[in-house]
Amino acid sequence: MSMEDLYKQFPDVHPNIVLKTEVLRQGLRISDRAQQEFNRRDDILWRGFHVFSYDSDRPKMYKDKIPMGFHLSDGCPVQIRTNANSPYLLDFVDGHFLLSENGEIMAQGIYFDPKPKWYDMKFENGIPLPVIVQGFSGEYMFITINRYCELWNTGDQCLFCDINAFFKAQMSWEEEDIVARLEPNTLAEALKIAIEVDPRYRLAVVITGGTILGKYRGQTELDFYCSRLNAIREKLQVWIPSTFQIDPQDDEGWKKLRETGIGSVQPNIEVWDRDLFGWICPGKSKLIGRDEWIKRTLRAVDFWGRGLVQPNFVIGVEMAQPHGFKDVSAAVKSTAEGWDFLMRHGVLPRYNQWTIESGSAFARQQRPPLEYFIEVQKAYTELRWKYKFDPPFPSTFSRSAYLLCCLQDFEYYHGTGILSKKKQDEMFAAGRKPAGEA
Repeated sequence: MSMEDLYKQFPDVHPNIVLKTEVLRQGLRISDRAQQEFNRRDDILWRGFHVFSYDSDRPKMYKDKIPMGFHLSDGCPVQIRTNANSPYLLDFVDGHFLLSENGEIMAQGIYFDPKPKWYDMKFENGIPLPVIVQGFSGEYMFITINRYCELWNTGDQCLFCDINAFFKAQMSWEEEDIVARLEPNTLAEALKIAIEVDPRYRLAVVITGGTILGKYRGQTELDFYCSRLNAIREKLQVWIPSTFQIDPQDDEGWKKLRETGIGSVQPNIEVWDRDLFGWICPGKSKLIGRDEWIKRTLRAVDFWGRGLVQPNFVIGVEMAQPHGFKDVSAAVKSTAEGWDFLMRHGVLPRYNQWTIESGSAFARQQRPPLEYFIEVQKAYTELRWKYKFDPPFPSTFSRSAYLLCCLQDFEYYHGTGILSKKKQDEMFAAGRKPAGEA
């Protein structure tokens, strides 16, 4: 089915949402001409140093010069996920980048995010700053405090995740100066430098890391992370908008984490269905359990407030086989029920569109149909409107920053809030009216 056919299949959805969702679902091939152009440039935010590979084939490293993402001509951001078998091609023709399918042009006017200025800087010990602070979508900064998840040691990692496989690939190929676990002072200094040298990336910082079982150098997981967050706060004096991804804590844990000053938390539940949670996230199920996970997530609202607790869902994994849903409507219904419950209690979930990565246990899974991804994102949007969670909020500070799914694109193209195209057009029109005109 061609992209034009897909547009007709979803006439109530903006074509750019259909295009972006399908390209994220299938991944991209990069033409030799496009790669040659990338190889001669050094002004683009390249893939590399990030927490996951987002690749269906060999994970791409920084020196491979694959952009983190691109923007369609109207600004819509799209992550680049490589797949040698994709029907979609990122090409470079007559001095311009374009997206094509079987020789037919799907999108022109494509452009890329700029390379952060700190990417050419190193500490005195030789560690490059981008190893510690990564740029993300031209506006965000992303920090992985702990690149090694110990759930892999017991075979209890989330089945869609490739964090350890990607880390080991980077180490074995000796292509990136990866640091497994960041020390507080180095982390804080790197973030301070990044903020000072490149204002474009000051919009927000997302901080994450893998699970620590037991203790690391005498610290529990919570102590490990809080010591790093406190170091950042002390170095910066004031937090820029920030969010931290961690397993849900008991009340004492939430209190200790809140005292670091971090602005919001994301206890990522990943999938709603009880049985699928146990299958897809075995470590999370064993350590905390689904019911306790949800209970603690709701409790976090009392510490941070409505809309500032944002657990992630990996949309699509609920259709993984052999145990997942086989019917699109049933899969959408299950996830939407979870979102409805959480929003009703002041939690604002977010979501990323599933990438089938070569280093994950789900590497050989089949991709859910496009219909599923469109319908589940529509359901989320309608629920967000129902419960009046209006952006910007921690997972979507701006439209141009959210390239992993169409969460913000539905608001931009179909919403009426302050970040919607409709509202922005109205404001521009009002600004152009002659003085004194109503």
